[in-house]
Amino acid sequence: MISKHQAVAFIAISMVLAACAPTPNRLAIIPVQPTPTVTQPACQPSLVQPSKNGFPEIRGTMKSEGELWALLFFDKAQAGQDEKIVWRITGSGKQFDIKAQHEDGTIIHPIWGPEYHGGSNWDRPGDEWGTGFNFPKAGCWTLIVTLGETTGEIRLEVAAGKPLSPSY
Repeated sequence: MISKHQAVAFIAISMVLAACAPTPNRLAIIPVQPTPTVTQPACQPSLVQPSKNGFPEIRGTMKSEGELWALLFFDKAQAGQDEKIVWRITGSGKQFDIKAQHEDGTIIHPIWGPEYHGGSNWDRPGDEWGTGFNFPKAGCWTLIVTLGETTGEIRLEVAAGKPLSPSY
């Protein structure tokens, strides 16, 4: 006959062995690694470089044959401020069209211009035109320029405007 002490020992050993034994229903736990995602910055503004006459300039991205250049009369565009941009674009035709589109779909046109310039000391190919913009809000703006069959664009990151200080 088995003593009570032996029965308890037998049950305890059986439980330990059963817990360690492989079973077909036991699932292997495989850690899941997160999949890295590549994110793009909210705005990818066009490359600004200094021109020979000291103003910042941008070479446009072309959607057709030709060249587009923008001469900026500001270092950083700000919402709510008048900003001057002079353009040089190659191509034929006298119909110069320009619009600016915000990343949310808002479209604006120049507050003045385009004004044809007969010439200047800015040495880039194509006809020269002047425009003025007042961007109503901060964010990424794409400026699309067309002269005849020639089309190009630039992107600007427009900063929030400086708040007006109260006058007392």
